Amino acid sequence: MYLKTEEANLYYEVEGSGKPLLLIHGVVVDGDLYKEASRLLRPYYQVITYDRRGSSRSLPVYQDAYDMKAQVRDAYALMEHLGLEQVFLAGASAGGSIALEVFRTYPKLVSHLLLYETPLTTLLPQQQEEQEWVKQIEAYVAKGRINRAMLQFMLSLGEGDERKQPKPKEVEEREIGNYDHFLHHEFSVFMRYLPEIEFYKKNADRITVAVGERSGESRYVQAARKFGELIGCEILHFPGCHNLPCDLPEDFVNCMMGVMARKGW
Repeated sequence: MYLKTEEANLYYEVEGSGKPLLLIHGVVVDGDLYKEASRLLRPYYQVITYDRRGSSRSLPVYQDAYDMKAQVRDAYALMEHLGLEQVFLAGASAGGSIALEVFRTYPKLVSHLLLYETPLTTLLPQQQEEQEWVKQIEAYVAKGRINRAMLQFMLSLGEGDERKQPKPKEVEEREIGNYDHFLHHEFSVFMRYLPEIEFYKKNADRITVAVGERSGESRYVQAARKFGELIGCEILHFPGCHNLPCDLPEDFVNCMMGVMARKGW
């Protein structure tokens, strides 16, 4: 299904019934990051996924706006379109950054927030090193060296989980098609994003941070943990790597349902 707004034509899917879950994907991937997880969740919840503006099936974008505020507008437009009064909101990787801003902008719409390995690297102490890494990738992009830039970025995610199932060819092709969009429009937005810590401190009881126990000490694990420590929220370890929602959907769902049960959702 599609939701046409003044700025974008958003592809979305709704499965199941019950209390609503809104799942936001990160970069390069699309709503199918949660495809198998949605199938497992739909007997118990109404599961909403979508391709973020500019990604995969959510084309074209009518205005060249891909900043965080634009991402929040899309999530809100979808919730409004579906008549959702409150959701359990989850974001994987950069989807967590968007989820944070949705929560800050519309706190009454979010019952609880689950963030999985959100790349809040602006919180890390080694800022000079981090900014040099960001500038290096931006320089590759400016020179048109897209493959080199993607390689450097993919290496930062750490090794994949050897237990994962291969993705369908059509999904892989869509993700490859997202490389250019991500590097030109999203990389700098997400890697330079700085959350408003004081707001989240006041709402820490409504936030859960999770990292993959097989992700090692990647910059994303360190950043997610640092954020959790700064605001004083719950920090959990899920059994996988950075792409856990699609690598091991059953494990992701079991962990997620555990959080939702404890939060009364």
